[in-house]
Amino acid sequence: MRRRVTGSSFGVLSVGVLTVAACVSLSSPKTGGRGTIPVVHVPYKPGSLQSVRIALETAAKTGTVSGTGQWGIVRGDAQGKAFDTAQELPLDSLTAAERQGVVAEARAGSLLIWNGKKYRGILRISQTDSGFLVVNELPMDAYLRGVVPLEIGNRTAAEMAAVEAQAVAARTYAYKHLTSARAFDMYATVQDQVYGGVDAEKPQADTAIINTADVVVLYNGQPITTPYHSTCGGSTAAVSEVWYDQPDEPYLRPVSDRIPGSDRFYCDASPRFSWTQSFDADGLRAVMEKYLANYTNAPKSGIGRITEISEQGRTPSGRLRALTVQTTSGSYTLRGNDIRFVLRDPKGTILNSTFINVHESKANGEVSGLTINGRGYGHGIGMCQWGAIGRARAGQNFRTILETYYPGTTIGRIAG
Repeated sequence: MRRRVTGSSFGVLSVGVLTVAACVSLSSPKTGGRGTIPVVHVPYKPGSLQSVRIALETAAKTGTVSGTGQWGIVRGDAQGKAFDTAQELPLDSLTAAERQGVVAEARAGSLLIWNGKKYRGILRISQTDSGFLVVNELPMDAYLRGVVPLEIGNRTAAEMAAVEAQAVAARTYAYKHLTSARAFDMYATVQDQVYGGVDAEKPQADTAIINTADVVVLYNGQPITTPYHSTCGGSTAAVSEVWYDQPDEPYLRPVSDRIPGSDRFYCDASPRFSWTQSFDADGLRAVMEKYLANYTNAPKSGIGRITEISEQGRTPSGRLRALTVQTTSGSYTLRGNDIRFVLRDPKGTILNSTFINVHESKANGEVSGLTINGRGYGHGIGMCQWGAIGRARAGQNFRTILETYYPGTTIGRIAG
């Protein structure tokens, strides 16, 4: 379907909203519902009508806008100028007035292109003190089409319930993060949810979005924050186990991923269910010198010789609570997720998880190597994506999956 844009010199905007039924019954065997579900009327709109603003860039120095067909920019006075399909607009060619804020729109049947990637909806572009802010504004349903495939990957037909669970989790997260406090609602990266625009869209994810149209996870009748991660490694975690400076939520607490009656886990098919990472003396010193001061009171240079690295307790889900690094300049303690951001690999990639055991080796009173045996991938809070895949393979529906990983919640629907 297409949506008319009021006040636009282009009239009709191609947004690629999925055609869905007026409502979704969660009492059918297909969706696995149990009777009448709660409905949320305000302050949200259904996904075909609810706009969401995604920051593609927050400090772009350069960049080019174009389109797959006719497109143009519309200023605040709605006096636009049209370009043909081959026309490109570099940001540095915008006039001083246009840099205060312009809207790029495509005619019906066309898409906008930002730096080579195609997007539905419109692009809002403005210059800030740090560069150009580029925001893709589009309906919620269209946004999800560019999120779900990147977050859950290509799945088999037997794993469709996991894709549906991902669609609901991503939708709920997006509704929860709508805000009037800034010029966009979410980032297009792992800082919120990975969003790839039209190029990321897949038929399977589109079907999952349709199957779960407007369905969200609720607590006390409102959408919740629905964090999710790749692989829990056997148990999900409470918020404070990982983000130690944030309060716990009743629906984000440790959930065992063990398959009943077995010694296996729903997420053990993940390629990162278990893993090992090692550091030699030079590699360990390099990451400590580079990152330790960012998360502790260690000096920014010259931390001295590393004499001991020791574990400091376990969280309820079994993750490492803290790691103490003893050097000749002092003792420094890393807590929760900070451990991952210090113990990076040579490419700068953070440690897979904090579900780890640490083993040091020493020579001449100094740590000469560190071996980390770990499980899982990601922060471990909320829905385990590989666990959802395993549960789908076992026959669980998306509602069961979500109510397991977000205990105490209910499944509801956004209504107009």
